[in-house]
Amino acid sequence: MTSPEKIIRNGFTIYVCDRPEDPHAVIEQMSRGEIIRDKGRGGIRVLSVDGRKMACRQYIHGGLFRVITGDRFCSEKRALDEAGILCYLAENSFPVVRPCFVVVEKKGLTKRLFLITEFVQDASDLLDAWRMTSGIKRFRIIKRLAGLFRRLEMLGVYHPDLHINNILFTGQGEFIFLDFDRARKKAVTTDDMEKMFRRLDRYMEKQKRRGDITINMREKIFFLRVYQKLSGCDILSRMERQVKTRTFLNRIGWFVESFLYGGDR
Repeated sequence: MTSPEKIIRNGFTIYVCDRPEDPHAVIEQMSRGEIIRDKGRGGIRVLSVDGRKMACRQYIHGGLFRVITGDRFCSEKRALDEAGILCYLAENSFPVVRPCFVVVEKKGLTKRLFLITEFVQDASDLLDAWRMTSGIKRFRIIKRLAGLFRRLEMLGVYHPDLHINNILFTGQGEFIFLDFDRARKKAVTTDDMEKMFRRLDRYMEKQKRRGDITINMREKIFFLRVYQKLSGCDILSRMERQVKTRTFLNRIGWFVESFLYGGDR
């Protein structure tokens, strides 16, 4: 991403990534739009400016520090980094939402951060799409997902916290990835992919316990085999060596499930 235009107004710093909408009108809408609460921490706010819909996501700390730091940050780096990753992926034809603005609100010595992207219409969470499909349609979804993860690897983007609930499935049958917070560009290694898969595993297991999805072992293994064929890496054997207290088959269950539970969203 080239250096974005920087606008300062009334305690707000606006970085313009894409689009000619009036950034001041966007600021005015930030406290008025409808909130969709089941999307990420705190939900997203839907803005409407000059007939165009946009999604506004506020950054909030996770983990134990969330109680202390909440939505306050020392700099805007986290939001600008994500915007840069999204622009890079979009420029390389990877299906992501395009960032429009990064908004920084000064609060004393700290800052509140917001990322405003295009709003994807005529799309549902991948999880919802998964629930409504079965048989060969599920295998088609799995095959395409595996291909997209391989493309992400080849583009050199490592995302240690990628969830299925941050993927949309459009009415045209396309995937769109929404959230690349904490992702970074690097030479992605097989170890990195294993870490991503283990993270997805934990996420999937949590959703499975909640009864949010149904998925069988054939579907789970199929995902790994597709990825293995595309990458040339014996991921099945590598993952098997990681097993300590679970069987291999249970372990690989993680991947598509973390998809289907969260990523299907």
